[in-house]
Amino acid sequence: MNRPFEVFEAKDKIALRRVLFALELLDAVTLDRVSQGVEVKAHGLQGQPIVNTGGLFVWLDEDIRQLERISIDPRTLPYEEVKLEGNQLQLPLTTIELPPRVDYPFTAGITGLRGTLVEERYGSEPVLDAEVWLRWLDQDGNWHEAPTRSHTTTTSTTTSGGDFVAILRLAPKEEPQLDAERKKITVRLRVKRNDDERSSGELQVLQGRVASPSTPNQFVFAWDELEP
Repeated sequence: MNRPFEVFEAKDKIALRRVLFALELLDAVTLDRVSQGVEVKAHGLQGQPIVNTGGLFVWLDEDIRQLERISIDPRTLPYEEVKLEGNQLQLPLTTIELPPRVDYPFTAGITGLRGTLVEERYGSEPVLDAEVWLRWLDQDGNWHEAPTRSHTTTTSTTTSGGDFVAILRLAPKEEPQLDAERKKITVRLRVKRNDDERSSGELQVLQGRVASPSTPNQFVFAWDELEP
């Protein structure tokens, strides 16, 4: 399990490095590889990661039993912070998709919605750090889970918390059920707090657009109104 594998560095070094494991970071929206502008730490290990010519974060051979967890700080990039326990790694290579933050600069072609999650419909207490994602309806009437899971924001100097963005990335062969004008996809918002999962009612969002609230209460979801 902890056997190192070998990767080549730049040709000018003509060096064969022995690597304990590697991480591949992907933008969950575009699936582009992310190798710059993020801080990646392997807590418990002595060595720091190096980035190889392919854009992978790699750690040189040492005792992997000392690894506690992986943390990924996006700094100024528009991704959520990610943490991974040591026993969640898939050796020798683990691929991690970085979920978009609410300030991610989405372009046309991405389907999703921005919203806010509160405890009660007529209250203002936000639900912080809840896991959110979309379910989508296919042309045969079956529901599917979107692969990307985001989180509601926590309180800060710029937000009261509870805001989120949830996206739907479809594989080429996946065909959603469209409305009569063939413009909108039917989705449900799924929310997880600890071991409790709940769902919103059916929503219709424009395919290829990240919908944002156009009225004060649009896309405000109350935890006490969501259903199992």
